[in-house]
Amino acid sequence: MKLTMYLGQVNNAILQENDHKLASFLQIYSKHSEKLLNETPEPVWEIEQICMDRLPAPWNELVYRHILAIKAVWDGEFITAYTEQSAAIPLFLREFQTLTNWPLETLYILNGDLRRVAVLADSQLVARGEKPSKLEDCARTINKSFTVCITDRSPLQFSRKWGTYNIVGILFRTYFKLKSHNLCKNILRAVKAAADLPDLDQFPMAHQVTMRYYTGVLSFFNDDYKKAEPDLQFAFDHTPPRFHKNRRLILHYLIPTRLLHGSLPSARLLEEFSELAELYRPLATAIRTGNVRLFDETLVSGGARLIGLGTYLTVEQSRGVAVRTLFKKVFTLMSPSNKLGISLFQTALEFVGVQADEDEVECMLANMIYKGYIRGYISHEKRVLVLSQKDPFPGLEIQS
Repeated sequence: MKLTMYLGQVNNAILQENDHKLASFLQIYSKHSEKLLNETPEPVWEIEQICMDRLPAPWNELVYRHILAIKAVWDGEFITAYTEQSAAIPLFLREFQTLTNWPLETLYILNGDLRRVAVLADSQLVARGEKPSKLEDCARTINKSFTVCITDRSPLQFSRKWGTYNIVGILFRTYFKLKSHNLCKNILRAVKAAADLPDLDQFPMAHQVTMRYYTGVLSFFNDDYKKAEPDLQFAFDHTPPRFHKNRRLILHYLIPTRLLHGSLPSARLLEEFSELAELYRPLATAIRTGNVRLFDETLVSGGARLIGLGTYLTVEQSRGVAVRTLFKKVFTLMSPSNKLGISLFQTALEFVGVQADEDEVECMLANMIYKGYIRGYISHEKRVLVLSQKDPFPGLEIQS
């Protein structure tokens, strides 16, 4: 693709307000990039001159920066590529604020490419022994795009507000990469306070899924599992099967959340996501059968992986569900008595290979009563658990 032909197509896309075409021409990782490089003259001054002559401002400088970013990416100079791409976005935002919302897809592409190049640039900086700084800078730029969208006062039909949740998704992905989850709270507050922002369910499903995934994970990290589960379940249910990697990522948080109330991953689900089966199949078996020792062994073997995901403590909490299953078996065997010596539960634990003295067992039982896993009370003096006559082992609910 000759440079002049490319610039002509870009100009036509702008004049026709054809967002899809414009976005494809301004995407670094696209079919146009390699073709463009093969036909672009080498001298940078010549590229700049042609761009300035063939396109109106500010599109001329924006496209020039875009071409330089492409060249840098293909040369493996990601720090330079980031510099050029980050210079292009403010040019776009200034023009964007004078337009309706027709170039929203272009906004997404520019910000998404900036984030991708920033990650690569930081890797190069680290390899050079320098401090990675591009992704942090990238987050500030994406935040400006978010502000342009959420503060728009145009009529809703033409409003840039329709880009809010897509940009939030790119921004949250950046914050998560930076491990700056606390910064997400500021964005969520701004979204909640935004005037005339349509409800989330009026946005494209892809925007809804991304938003519900991130709010679900944030609730998960805040130990608010009651709020996390419906968001994560929505994201999983509405992510098409062909996006296997995304569905697996959701399950990393959804499965531990559901384990807390004894909801186990099905055999079919673990067959579909075989990479999760090694960890969660034995945990599910342990919870279903009350095999506390198997639970502990699996937690040890998969601990490093769970710590890396930030889910270890949540999975560890579901140990109480496995213990509850075991203790319910003790109750069933001793029924109809509702007064059971603590030593019976200690023996049951020893039977499955877990050593605990009576004080530890009493503490387990007290914790289960507090969480609502068991209904009853403990007579410490008599070392007896007195269970409720009605539904002593009620259905489990997520404890926040």
